[in-house]
Amino acid sequence: MIKTLSKVFFPILLVGSSASFANDDDDGLYIVITPSGIEQPREATNTSITVIDQKTIEASNAASVSELLRGQAGLHVSDIFGDGSQATVDLRGFGPAASRNTLVLLDGRRLNNSADSASPDLSLIDLDDIAQIEILQGSGGVLYGNQAVGGVINIIRKETLEDSASASVQVGSFNSTQLSVSGKKVLGRNSISASVSDRKSDGFRDHNESENRRVSVRAERIQNGYTTYVELESVDDKIQTPGALLLAELNASRTQSLSFYANDFFDTKTKMLRLGMEKNIDDTRSFVIDFSARDTDREFIQSFRPTVGTFLSTQDRETRSLSTSYRVVPLEAGNLINYVVGFDYEDTDYELVSSLGPQPMLQTIQGLFVSSLWSAGEHSQIDTGLRYSEQLAESAGVNFDDPSIVVVNLGFSHQIDQLKLFARADQNFRYATVGEHTNVPWGSTPGLKTQKGLSIEIGAEHNRGSSHYRGTLYQIDLDDEIAFDSSGFSNLNLDETKRKGIILEASNQWSEQFDSRISLTRLDAEISAGSFKGKNLPLVPEQILRVDGSYQYSSTTQIGVEYIAVSDQTLGGDFANQLEKLSSYDVVNSHISYQQKNWSLGFRVNNLLDKKYSETGNQFTEYPGPVNHASFFPSPRRNFWLNLKTKF
Repeated sequence: MIKTLSKVFFPILLVGSSASFANDDDDGLYIVITPSGIEQPREATNTSITVIDQKTIEASNAASVSELLRGQAGLHVSDIFGDGSQATVDLRGFGPAASRNTLVLLDGRRLNNSADSASPDLSLIDLDDIAQIEILQGSGGVLYGNQAVGGVINIIRKETLEDSASASVQVGSFNSTQLSVSGKKVLGRNSISASVSDRKSDGFRDHNESENRRVSVRAERIQNGYTTYVELESVDDKIQTPGALLLAELNASRTQSLSFYANDFFDTKTKMLRLGMEKNIDDTRSFVIDFSARDTDREFIQSFRPTVGTFLSTQDRETRSLSTSYRVVPLEAGNLINYVVGFDYEDTDYELVSSLGPQPMLQTIQGLFVSSLWSAGEHSQIDTGLRYSEQLAESAGVNFDDPSIVVVNLGFSHQIDQLKLFARADQNFRYATVGEHTNVPWGSTPGLKTQKGLSIEIGAEHNRGSSHYRGTLYQIDLDDEIAFDSSGFSNLNLDETKRKGIILEASNQWSEQFDSRISLTRLDAEISAGSFKGKNLPLVPEQILRVDGSYQYSSTTQIGVEYIAVSDQTLGGDFANQLEKLSSYDVVNSHISYQQKNWSLGFRVNNLLDKKYSETGNQFTEYPGPVNHASFFPSPRRNFWLNLKTKF
């Protein structure tokens, strides 16, 4: 399917069609911060970065961040329940381990969990609060350290300097509702803002009800070159989990939940404190310090088929993090364009108590880094950097320390009129989580090696009026990649793995009313050494195609359509590649938005053609035997969403 569609759509690309590596704003210029840690024009970066702007976010009428990201170039989203609460975003093909290899930031603050395997819950982020999303393709080991292996997604919230208020109500399929209210009051040099949201849904499947409440408050003061802030947030999230289905069960009913999952649920409470300060020392230098404390308490029951789960498990996590950076952007022209020196520290006290017993972990990760950008001529620049990192970790009296890791990066770009050529090499690493350290193959000593690797990419980007093109070739080589083997229900280090891919993108503004984008991602991800040599890595599609376009029907009305096609994938945990693959699928989504003064009305249809498919599935091993089966998490059929917003 995808190969055929690629042959149809990519000849169109050559004459100026579509791909979403940047959505033009009014003046065609984006300011980004993720690639270097310093604000700079997107065109000046030495790497591949995609920007999703506020205009695109609002027009999409997406219900969650994961829905907005789905199908973006080089990025794969898999959602267990279809509501965004258990979605995983994957840059550069890491499948089940994507949440530990794709780093997600909110205003530069880590959302990933270093000590355990829980994915960042992107459904907790209100789309109305987002100014833009920056997607950094490729490793960011020097600037961001642990887990920035496949790339970095930085969600940047809005900043306003005046009084504002907004409210929205969203209703949709599966008895879903969401209410959101936010506002900001400016009092001289001080400001205070707050937002409240409440979301409920019965879910696509049986036994899949969910409820989420979020409250956040932020106070800020700007005076004498100082910006200081304090932020508080509380989230209460509950969801019933319907479990996976075997093929015969899937064919019988895609919405059912089997009887032995009847007790299963997650109940998660999160409280967060963040405070910080930014000081503009002079016109060239600034200093930033940020501290955050995040406490997460979870109760849950999860069944292992065919046994009904009854044990009430708890998962408690206390994380304290501190980051500081000193940034310099010289005013006078010279070889040095900018540099940043930083220190980051993260301390986690984690404990999981389940039917398998307690799994505690104390983990401290700290690192020093320096990154700089240099001029190499009138049209060329070089960036280079170095990070020193160390981990101190202990679980149940066993130490898993990794006292020193050093990674470096080197990037180069050259501008020829409207053509930019770029190349980049970046070393990366990932520390094992507590579950990965302790849940090893039977008879093995607890503890896994730190995953280390090298990411290399080369590419070209061309801007010609309203047409934009980009092509990127990349390769990631990893040693001791940390993976989960579902056949033995254990974690292990793979000997060597290799990922080779190409991303082709283009976009075009055909007229004042019509624009379009197209992107094709091809990826070969396999194990290159050891007992699984030559086998495909699980849950990594070889091809992803996305085509989307929008039409400005009138000054108040915009219509959009997107087509996403994903090739088949090896099932999660099937390192031997023995089972049938997770089938390929393609979906069409559409949306229409209407805006009149301070009011906007949006309508969105997902899976317009009502396709039956699954975004994710795993190998299930049945005992005694053992006998391996394919299991699936079905994706929602056609669903509708209506969103009404007002600003005042």
